[in-house]
Amino acid sequence: MLRRLKDQIGMAEIRLDLMESFDLARLISDAPCPLIMTCRPLREGGRFAGTENERLAILRQAIELECAYVDIEWDSLDALLECPRSGTRLIVSRHWTDEMPAELLSAYDALKSRADAVKLVGMARCETDMLPVFELLQKADKPVIAIAMGEAGALTRLLAPCFDSCLLTYGASSTEAITAAGQLTVSEMVNVYKLHLVNSQTAIRLHLCANKESAAAAIKQNSHTNGEVLHVGLVAEAQDIPRLVDGMRSAISNLTPVINSDLSAR
Repeated sequence: MLRRLKDQIGMAEIRLDLMESFDLARLISDAPCPLIMTCRPLREGGRFAGTENERLAILRQAIELECAYVDIEWDSLDALLECPRSGTRLIVSRHWTDEMPAELLSAYDALKSRADAVKLVGMARCETDMLPVFELLQKADKPVIAIAMGEAGALTRLLAPCFDSCLLTYGASSTEAITAAGQLTVSEMVNVYKLHLVNSQTAIRLHLCANKESAAAAIKQNSHTNGEVLHVGLVAEAQDIPRLVDGMRSAISNLTPVINSDLSAR
C-alpha cells in the first residue's frame, strides 16, 4: 500500500493498535517513506487492549529501530523521554473524542517544550468548533498537528497545510481505511484539492453553500489551479456564518469568503 502511495505522501502513520500482528523491524526497514509509529490505547480512542507496559515496550522498540517519529500520548510521555534517541523524533498527542476543548491553546503551550511536535485532536459538533484549531495553527511556534474530528471539522484537515506551523495533515490510504468521520483519502487530497502544492502563500476561497451539491461544484474549481488557490466548500447554518467567517479570517489572512448563489437566495 505505501509503495503505491509513495509519490503522493511525505510520511505515513502506522497504527499498530489496528493490526493483529506486525514485524516492527521489517515495517521500518522496508518503508518507502518516513514513518510515524502509533499504538493508541483505548483511553485515547485507540484499540490497543494490552497492558500499558506492553504498549510502551513496542514504542521503545520503534525508537531503538530509529523510526522517524513515535507518537506518544500526553499522559505517557515521561515513560519515553528517558529513552536514548538518535534518529527518532517524538510527537506528543492528546485526543478529546467527545468535544472540542476550550483549552486547546493552553494544552499546546504545556506540551510544546517536551517533545519535537504536538498533536491535539478534538471532536467538532458544529462548524464553529473548528475555530480553536485554526487559532492554534496560527499561533503555534513549534511543529503542530491540529485536527477537528467529525464531518463538521473536515476543513481543518484541508486547511492545515496553509499554516507554517503544520507538521502534516492526515489522509486515509483508501476509503476502506478511513478510521474517523471527516477523514479524506490521500487520493482526494492530492487529485481533487492538490494539497501537495498548498502552503502558507496559497489563497483560500471559502465557498459558503446551502447544500453538498453546491459545495461539490465549488470544489471542482481546483482542477484549474496549481496550488496558488485552494477552493473549499462548506455547508453551514446561516446563523453561524458571521462568527465562522470572522474566526477563520482572523487566523487565515489570505482567506476570502464566497457566498454561493444558492445560499444568498435563502
